[in-house]
Amino acid sequence: AELASSKMASGRPAVGRMAARFFNNSHFKAYSSLSKAIATRGTNLTSTSAHVSGASIPPCCPTSSLLLVPRRYGHTVRIILKEDLPDGRGYSGDVMTVKAGYARNFLVPKKMALYATPENFARLGVADPEAETMEEKRARLAAEAAVEEDEEAAADLRAADILKHYLRNKVLAIKRNVDPSTGAVHPGLVNAQNVRDKLSNQLRIDLEDHEILQLMGKPLEAGHAELQEGDVERVMEEIGTSSDDDKDVEIRQLGEFMAKITLRGDHVVPLKFAVIKR
Repeated sequence: AELASSKMASGRPAVGRMAARFFNNSHFKAYSSLSKAIATRGTNLTSTSAHVSGASIPPCCPTSSLLLVPRRYGHTVRIILKEDLPDGRGYSGDVMTVKAGYARNFLVPKKMALYATPENFARLGVADPEAETMEEKRARLAAEAAVEEDEEAAADLRAADILKHYLRNKVLAIKRNVDPSTGAVHPGLVNAQNVRDKLSNQLRIDLEDHEILQLMGKPLEAGHAELQEGDVERVMEEIGTSSDDDKDVEIRQLGEFMAKITLRGDHVVPLKFAVIKR
C-alpha cells in the first residue's frame, strides 16, 4: 500500500521505505556479490554459494528468482557487407563476423549486408576467404589419407606380431592314410586349402580371402625342433611369392613342413604343420 500510494503521488514507481532499508543492509550486498558470481559462472546456481561475503540470503527472496533473467551469450554469424559501416568498422565487400541480433535486426533488414552463404558469395561475386582452393583441398585430403594409412599400417603390424607370437610354438597335425608299399600318402594329398581348414578347426583361426597361405613342397630336413630364427626366415624366403603357388603345391608324403601366411601390408607369419600317418 505504501509503494502504491507513493507511485500515485509521484506519477512514477517509488522504492519505498522497506525497499530502501533492504538496499542499505548487508542482504543487498550479498545479492550483488551473488549476481556477479552467477554472471561469471553462468546460470548453474548449484556451483554458487548461497552465502556471499559473510551475509546469508534472506528466505523471503529465494535464489531461484535470480534465474528469471539469465545472462545470455549471443551467438555470431558471418555476413558479407554491401555498404560501408559507420566509423570505419567495415567496408563494402568485407566478410565479417558479427552478433546474430545485429545482423538480423539491423544490417540485413537495411540491406547493408547479406548472410555469408555460398549462394550469396556467388551472387555478389565475392570469394569466401575461408573456402578451400582445389590445391588446398587436395593437400588436406592427402594429409588425412596419409594419417589414416599410417594408422592402418600400424594396426596391420600389431595384428601380424600377435599372430606370429601365437603360432610360434603351435604345430598343425594333418592325418592322412599311407600306402604301406611306398610309404606315400594315398589316397589323398595335402594342399593349401587343407591347411587353411585345419588352421580353422584346430586353432580357430580363419584367414580372410586376401590373406595368402603358401606351402613348401618338401619336408624340413632337421624338423621343427631344430629350427632357429634364421632358418625360419630363410624358409619363408624360399616359399613362392605368387598367390598361385599355394594352389599348385600338393604334398603326398609324411613329414614336418612350413607354410607362409602373408597378411595385409605384406607381413609374413610362419606356420608349422606336420603330415602324419592316420
